Amino acid sequence: MKYIIIFSLSLITTFFSAQNKRFTYEYQFIPDSTNIADVKSEMMILDTSPSQSKFYSYTVYHSDSIMRVDLEKQLATTGMMNVRSDMRKGLVRYSISKDYPDYKVFLHNQILGDQYKVSDDRKINWKIKSEKQKIGEWNTQKAETEFGGRKWIAWFASEIPIQDGPYKFHGLPGLIVKIEDVTKSHVFNLQAVNTIDNIPSDIFGEKQIKVNQKQYEKLLKDFENDPTKGRRQMQMGGVTMIMKDGTANQMKEQEERIKAGFKKDNNRIELIKI
Repeated sequence: MKYIIIFSLSLITTFFSAQNKRFTYEYQFIPDSTNIADVKSEMMILDTSPSQSKFYSYTVYHSDSIMRVDLEKQLATTGMMNVRSDMRKGLVRYSISKDYPDYKVFLHNQILGDQYKVSDDRKINWKIKSEKQKIGEWNTQKAETEFGGRKWIAWFASEIPIQDGPYKFHGLPGLIVKIEDVTKSHVFNLQAVNTIDNIPSDIFGEKQIKVNQKQYEKLLKDFENDPTKGRRQMQMGGVTMIMKDGTANQMKEQEERIKAGFKKDNNRIELIKI
């Protein structure tokens, strides 16, 4: 019996490691700590291959793909592009990649018209607990950690031998099936597991500016202090569009709206800026 169990585990390991897998998570989060009744939800994808993983919003990726096709048609027929407010769907605009086997972590995010690739070399120190729980069809075990200014509780499944999970989380002896911070402001729940042929290659954009954590933190701070700077020019699909000049009052109103949005987005997944 012992040899049968070992052989079965070997087959499971080979099955998961040799194929591209897609793990679909439901992500529930509270953007505004002063309005905890307003819980947002978004479907997130963790695509894994033998060499890397990509974590991104399913909604954002598909809406951006549709928008890109629409804008290309506009450009071809009229020579102009009109970005409508209803084109962009989804709330989670950032994405995460991890390079195997060292699990090098990168945040991919856009500030104005520039796409940035930010390396994150912080180590996640896990404390594995003895508690076990059945979550869906998976037998899981509890683990705890502190990361990004929050305390997290995770449940991982050793029967899925992929040391990965949603967002930047990784390093447990099995896939993270569920993880939440202790305030339940951010909760990820595994919903489905599928085999895929290929991981999408166009998630992060063609041109990315590589920066370190301190550089990215300064970029974010500058953007929050002056969000309308450079907004007249944006880059989409390799075409530079120059926005029409607005009046001083219009620009001021736009800046106030953006800053008001920042105030309502005060409960981010990382309380400590990277």
